[in-house]
Order: sequence, then C-alpha cells, then structure tokens
Amino acid sequence: MRQQVFIVAFEGVLLGSLGLVSDAMALSDRYRGRVYGGHAFYPSSTEVTGLQVRVLTPTGDGVCAAGGVRLLADGRVGGDTIAKAVVLPAFGGDVHLSQWAVVLPWLRRQHAGGALIAAAGASVLALAEAGLLDGVEAVADERVARRIETRHPAVLLLPGLPVLATGNIVTAATMDGEQEMVRELVRRIGSPNQLDWVDEELGRRAAHDPVPDATVGRFLQLAREHYAEPRSVAAIAAELGTTERTLRRRCRAALGESPSDVLRRLRLDAARIMLSRSSIPVDRVGALVGYADAGAFRGQFRRRFGHAPSAVRRGEG
Repeated sequence: MRQQVFIVAFEGVLLGSLGLVSDAMALSDRYRGRVYGGHAFYPSSTEVTGLQVRVLTPTGDGVCAAGGVRLLADGRVGGDTIAKAVVLPAFGGDVHLSQWAVVLPWLRRQHAGGALIAAAGASVLALAEAGLLDGVEAVADERVARRIETRHPAVLLLPGLPVLATGNIVTAATMDGEQEMVRELVRRIGSPNQLDWVDEELGRRAAHDPVPDATVGRFLQLAREHYAEPRSVAAIAAELGTTERTLRRRCRAALGESPSDVLRRLRLDAARIMLSRSSIPVDRVGALVGYADAGAFRGQFRRRFGHAPSAVRRGEG
C-alpha cells in the first residue's frame, strides 16, 4: 500500500505554495522508482512503498485559488486513514474559520495517529485553532502571528525564523521558509539521499552544496539514482567517459572521499532508514541497497555506525 500524503487546500490557496509541495513529493516518488523499481536484481517493489499525493478540500469540491483559478480536489477532508504527512499550503485573502469546522478535529486525529503535519503562511493559524501548537514553538508571518497571539497565547511563537520543525510539526513563515519546509518533508518521508536528488532536480542543490567539478556532480547524480544496483565504480566511470583512477582522484579533490566511499555511505544510510521504518529482514535490506554479500553488509554497517544492523531494528541504534 502506498504511503498517503494529503495536501489540504483552502479557498484562496496559493498555487505556488501547493505546487512546491506536490512537485517535491512527485520527484521524491520518482526517485524511489528509479532506485528500486524494475531492476532485475530487485524482483518486487512492494517492500519499499511509494507515495500517493491527494489534494483534499473541506467539502470535497474544488476551491478558488488566488488569482481566480479553479482548483479541483481529489477528495474531502475526513475518514480514518492516517497519512504519512498532512500539508497545509499558504493561502491568501481573509481567514474563514467556518470552513475549518471539519478540518480541525481531523487534523487532531492525524497528529495523534503520528502523521507529520506541516503548514505555511496563514495555514499556520489552522494548526493553532486545532490546538496542535499549544505549548509548542512555531513560526508565522507577522499578520498571522498577531492573530495567533490574540487567540492562542499558549503558542510559543519565535519571531525572525523562516521555518521551524518541532517534533512532528513543521511551520513556515516565509517563501524561503516554505522551500525549507518542503525539503524537511522530503527528508523525513524519504531519506537524505532522496532530498539530495530532489534538490538536484529542482535546481536548488547549488545553493546548499555546490560541486564545482561537473564530472563529480554527474557522478553524484548517478550514485544517488543507482546506488542500490550492484554496479562497480569502473562501470560508472566508463559511463561518464573517464577512468576509475581519474574519477577517484577528482572525487577526492572535490568531496574529500572516494567514489566507493560515496556509494557505501548512500547504501548504508538508506539501509539504516529502511531498518528503522520497516520489518524487512536484515539481510534482505542489505540486498535492497546493493549488497550481494550479507556478511559484507553487516560488517560495513557496524564499521560505519558502531553497532549491528539488528540493533536498529531493536531500537538501540
């Protein structure tokens, strides 16, 4: 079953805010498909679940987005399904608390069920109205902050920050904050590896981790997309039109680590996340991230993290 991500759209929703979330989630799911889907060494993609993103509205009908565009909905807020994440994009215009009557108790159920809740702009007020921010540090733009301070003095607003993650709640006060909010969603729903790839696809990676060597940059892209395949560094170097020795030298100069180090880090980081979030057997996890030999996987995992893979499954790592 695919993991659910619900985007809740209110009247006046900002299409740029909603699109930022939906685009990042779609890219994150595409990454999963590239890494795990359809390879001969990986016969089933059911063990690593993908994402299903649905746009919900309070009534199930479409809403009028900012600028007058009519936005269709995939469904109505409600039901018993607990999502992996619930995202409330920013919206413009006046706040109509009446449209939140069915949304607020549903948000409380989602939060109690363990969903990651994220809100931007005026939608942060919805989290406050639901009681999810009582005693919780959060951020909001100046207009929304004034209203929250008046109606919900128990909310711990921190001025001057664009975004803030507190437990399973992420709030964003600015457009830059929304971008970081979405990056946090990708990191938590997927993995740091997925975040790197999504950054690359959205053209934001240069702002976070510039790689001046184009060949090394291309290697990193291939590594993130194909680390789960049992491909050798020599084969990747040949695909890049260079030699293994040259690629090793350029990676060490640009990254401070070898191509093998990069692949090992990507594989082991992915394995650690998979172990903590699934019941897939330990040796199978090793195979899924590119290790043909279970002993090699266990040994490298212990050297990197200081404990056996089984310790993560027991909650000790």
